Amino acid sequence: MKDTAPTLSSVKPAGRKFTGTDRRAPLRGGLQGCGEYGAGQTAGRFYPIACVALEVTQRCNLDCTLCYLSDRAEMTYDPPLSVLFARLATIHSHYGPGVSVQLTGGDPTLRKVEDLEALCREIRRLGMRSCLMTNGIRASRAFLTRLAAAGLDDVAFHVDMTQERKGFNSETELNVVRRAYIRHTRGLGLRVLFNTTVFGGNIAELSALARFMRDRPEVAFVSFQMQADTGRGVLRGRPDAITQDSVMRAVEVGYETPLHFDTAAVGHAKCNRYASVVTAGGRAVSVLSAKRLTQKVIAALSRADQSTDGHIDTRDSVRRMARRNPFLALQAGLHLLKCVLRLGRGLLRGPVRRQSVFIHNFMAADALEDDRCASCVFMVATANGPLSMCVHNAQRDMHLVAPDRVDGPSGPSWWNAAVPHLSAGPDLPDLSDPGLAPLKRLKGQMRATRRNQKDVS
Repeated sequence: MKDTAPTLSSVKPAGRKFTGTDRRAPLRGGLQGCGEYGAGQTAGRFYPIACVALEVTQRCNLDCTLCYLSDRAEMTYDPPLSVLFARLATIHSHYGPGVSVQLTGGDPTLRKVEDLEALCREIRRLGMRSCLMTNGIRASRAFLTRLAAAGLDDVAFHVDMTQERKGFNSETELNVVRRAYIRHTRGLGLRVLFNTTVFGGNIAELSALARFMRDRPEVAFVSFQMQADTGRGVLRGRPDAITQDSVMRAVEVGYETPLHFDTAAVGHAKCNRYASVVTAGGRAVSVLSAKRLTQKVIAALSRADQSTDGHIDTRDSVRRMARRNPFLALQAGLHLLKCVLRLGRGLLRGPVRRQSVFIHNFMAADALEDDRCASCVFMVATANGPLSMCVHNAQRDMHLVAPDRVDGPSGPSWWNAAVPHLSAGPDLPDLSDPGLAPLKRLKGQMRATRRNQKDVS
């Protein structure tokens, strides 16, 4: 990770704390301030935040060549459930019900399954949505079955060539892994997502991978995350060939149809690009092809929404919109019908499914842009409240040792990831000197450096 030399006093405000009557107003204000609250914007209209990451461990069973974790991350201890429950309460107080909470890390499956079950139950109790973010290695069918029974809503598998899985030399070969993970979820009622890091080593395969995803009716959400110079990975700057435009075009080639990424927005356009398709039998049709109609529907749904506490109740707002503007509702219904009919022969070969496609453009640690940070829709739960994911990645070590206050029956105690237990005071110890850590505790650049030093000696 590039050294940005942050101090606790230099940290940007931790999220947009809810203090009024409309939980969406802070995000809406951030987007308005940078000119990103256009007619197609969904953030700040339908939800106060897209998702919040709850990092339950910094441990991982892979050593990816691109990784957003810091060099010292795995030298920390896992937060106890009391700390994680307190952070869930903070997420709920900021954003209300309906927000997606990503159980992540590291890889969360390295925690005891009982811990993850408890977190899923608490997220469900608070009226929020849970998503397990995992590389899938330990996410067996039995493991996922237990979490689904505990209330898990979504599972997102991250699979790509940066993970250097043994025996796989291309993204095409990794489709064996992806198919196996899909099989693990069948019949469990989980929404299935797939994440892929786009980097120099797989950009040529991106269209083929997009076609593979298009043809998987079980997959509801596909995310392509562009290489970013942050974290501990040994790969650094993004190749010039990887841009939002080049990634969008390659994905469209794979889906064999225009995807209209400029119709609807999810936050800042430099950060996220979004498309929605219907698929069947190896064919895909963009739902967002009618830009003016889509933006009219967005405006009408926003006017029909009567809640301000959390996410929009889509079904309720659709019913209200249909009553207030039946002609617009009819137009929207006919457009969706035309999209389905355009699938043609695909309708005879498979079920019709809707799939979301995202392009994520995370910022480099030394090139954070204030307007994008101020309008971020992807947050991380920290000791000081929700914080932009890109800011958190750039300052991870500092946030890992920031003390969490935990209020208990005998008074407050404090958690710091640099020590293995709760303490009586909010001390701020530094993480252990990485030069003294055993090689197995190091990953990324520090591991490579230590190996080189050992070879020289």
